[in-house]
Amino acid sequence: MLSESLREALDITVLWDYRIVLWKGLVITLGVFASAALAAVLGGCLAALLRTGRWRIGRLAATLHTEIARNAPDYVMVVWVHFVLPLMIGQLIGHRLEFDPFWSAVIALGFVYSGYFAETFRAGIEAVPAGQIEAGRAFGMSGTRILWRLIVPQAIRRVLPESMNQFISLFKATSIVSLIAVPDLMYQVQMISAQQMKALPLYTGAALLYFVTVLVAANALQKAAQRWRNRIL
Repeated sequence: MLSESLREALDITVLWDYRIVLWKGLVITLGVFASAALAAVLGGCLAALLRTGRWRIGRLAATLHTEIARNAPDYVMVVWVHFVLPLMIGQLIGHRLEFDPFWSAVIALGFVYSGYFAETFRAGIEAVPAGQIEAGRAFGMSGTRILWRLIVPQAIRRVLPESMNQFISLFKATSIVSLIAVPDLMYQVQMISAQQMKALPLYTGAALLYFVTVLVAANALQKAAQRWRNRIL
């Protein structure tokens, strides 16, 4: 028979008691993910286009960005953006500056994952047969038209599977933003655990919630992406 203290530690009713707080934390987590994902995709697209372009300075700048972003640990970048970057900017403008934790997390994760998306998108662009590009030029198509009518549709089909993996990794990475006091799901779990001393059900519940969210979202995105790919094939 379980002791009274162990039964209290395993009491999962704490999840229901704090369901509203935990739900608000999950909403913040999803907000960080969506904002960082948008920043990462836009930054990755720009870097990929520059790396595959003819402008030498653009290629060098995009390569430097990609290498720094891909090799910067998520943890270090989140802390650096929130504490160091505003200090540096404040020194330049001569005024004390502080970043909102939410936007610090978005900037940091968006920057890191833009490097991964840049490599994914670059590979997709370079996988388009050069003969098709030459054929487009032979038909008098402009560079912009070739990009949007020939290169982009084919590149998107090729990068969708890997992009799904990047989105999943980005969502899981949002679990570290509580380090800078973003009131996300993990931050709320930490606060409740410190108050109620029931770490086991709270952290287990959080892990399951992350798992279910990723599983449902990944399956939904995979089905939507497959239908889209079939429609444009």
